[in-house]
Amino acid sequence: MINYNQIYVAVRIKAYLNNQDKEESCISSFTDKQIVISKSNMYEQQYEFNQIFDSQCDQEQIYLCVAYPIVKDALNGISSNLVIYGSQGSGKTYSLFGTIGSLFTLKQGLISIESGIAIRMIHQLHQQKQISELKIFIIDNEQIINHLMTNGQSKWIELAKQLCEVIQNLNDSIIHVVIEIKTLQNSKIKIIQIGSISKGYSGQMVTHNKSIFTLHRCIQCLIDQQKQKKIIQMQRIYIPFRESKLTNLLSNSFLGQAQLKIILCLAPTKIDDALGTLQFGQQFQQIKILRQQSKHQTQFSVQQQFQTQSQLQLNEFNSMTTQSQTLEMIPIQFHLQKIQELTDKYESIIHYLQQKIIKYKNR
Repeated sequence: MINYNQIYVAVRIKAYLNNQDKEESCISSFTDKQIVISKSNMYEQQYEFNQIFDSQCDQEQIYLCVAYPIVKDALNGISSNLVIYGSQGSGKTYSLFGTIGSLFTLKQGLISIESGIAIRMIHQLHQQKQISELKIFIIDNEQIINHLMTNGQSKWIELAKQLCEVIQNLNDSIIHVVIEIKTLQNSKIKIIQIGSISKGYSGQMVTHNKSIFTLHRCIQCLIDQQKQKKIIQMQRIYIPFRESKLTNLLSNSFLGQAQLKIILCLAPTKIDDALGTLQFGQQFQQIKILRQQSKHQTQFSVQQQFQTQSQLQLNEFNSMTTQSQTLEMIPIQFHLQKIQELTDKYESIIHYLQQKIIKYKNR
């Protein structure tokens, strides 16, 4: 059976600031999985996603539904990428980091109701002492600029203060913000806030937009490949993810080595931006990527196989021992012979699986 990584796409609707915003909303209706966009009652377009979060959903609900499963998977050796996408003013930074008030609370080492999902993920992994490395950096004009790099071994209050200082310096809306967490299970979590598409002709804006357009090209290449009904194997087809830093960061998802989840932040008063955001997310839902097991997962499955085989052999041995106690007419030599056969078979299985584990470790 062929296993594919399914790309999870959720929509988060920004809260209305006032009644006028509500009247100008381009959202005519929505359910927990469908959303309908309309313009002056003349145009309607329906979109379907894995989950629609309305403006009443708080940070904790988003975290539990989208981000917490990523944390659980990371503890089992499964890598994931979480992408936050939306237009300027759609609530990306709020979803990721929270409010200014929550940052003030974070300086005290506390998680508040308004704390963003990235802060909650880091806190959860730190509490379980699973962070081996934490990096925060930005991609500005195709240059990577590091803002924080730590091994995650410091106390939470110290790490929280560092996070606050870094977050307060991330003001530019057109930069890509990346948080990379490496766990003790050799899994990685990348949380990427994609900067807003900018209008203008400066070098920085052109380069920034190019990285987003390269991402669109990667998506389109995958979709075109599937339309030809070919199995997606990245070694055989060209996907231009190396042409920008942003797509290179997501390459492990394109290669099937990591899960991919996307949160689309939607500002309901901006219909053109809303349509662009939803169409971007809809493209991702058309993609199926062949799943590949990591070395950690493969080693884990081999160990499981070893334990299963060992248990089966032990059950067989116990069964034979029980039978030998009840069947007194059978000579003792018969029982000894069976025991020896099972012992030899058991030792050969142990040796085979040990060699297999060593082989995967040396890859």
